[in-house]
Amino acid sequence: MRMRTLVVALALLAVTTLGAVTSSGQDASAAQLLAGWNNVSYLGTAKPPSEALSSIAGQYSAVYRWDSLSQSYQLYAPGVPGFANTLTQINPGDAIWVKYNQQQGELNTGSLGTVPTTGGSGKLSIAASTFVPMNDLAIYEKGFNQLSPVGNDVPSQRYFAPVDLPHGATITTMTAAFEGSGDTVKIRLDYTALTNGDSSAAVYKLAEVLSSAGGSPQTATAFAHTVDNGANVYFIVVDLTGGPASKLKGISISYTY
Repeated sequence: MRMRTLVVALALLAVTTLGAVTSSGQDASAAQLLAGWNNVSYLGTAKPPSEALSSIAGQYSAVYRWDSLSQSYQLYAPGVPGFANTLTQINPGDAIWVKYNQQQGELNTGSLGTVPTTGGSGKLSIAASTFVPMNDLAIYEKGFNQLSPVGNDVPSQRYFAPVDLPHGATITTMTAAFEGSGDTVKIRLDYTALTNGDSSAAVYKLAEVLSSAGGSPQTATAFAHTVDNGANVYFIVVDLTGGPASKLKGISISYTY
């Protein structure tokens, strides 16, 4: 599917998890939902989808989660035959896509205060289909989980996607799947202050995967950093400079808390 000057509906409807303080002092989280597809970071305890999404029961028609092992999406849809539901449990740190049927609402995504004091770990997966071009003149092809430029013109070389990580988490690694040889694929996890406008000098790199450094999938260790959603925004920038031969697939970010 060839796309030009594309604004992906899924990416536009992605929402950032908002923090709130409960009466017990714990850091609870809720995601603001809009009609259509919403990208949500789940912070609660491991539960079946119907229980994890009980606060919006009857208000959504489907939920997807990317499975990095099988390289496919798992589905849960209320009311469909059991064999069609491949998503049986939502875990802390999972990134899920929720098809919301109301105009707007709020999903209780769990509480960081419920995390055991001994700590834990989580993963956030980001599909290639969520990336959008940095330049409106870009010409590229996008599949369900694959992105590649049509040519090697400069406007078609750079893409980005927002990253929704749990507040207070420590990023440990980033793993990226791609196609490309030599120095044709560069994938960076960056952050910048909420107050920064267009200054590239105020953008800081947390992890980087390079096709020149090895094959795919490739894992890079992140610089020490604690996620602060009150002060920063997080995103991934991808440079594909090898034309159609350079392709982005899935990305997974690991963290501890």
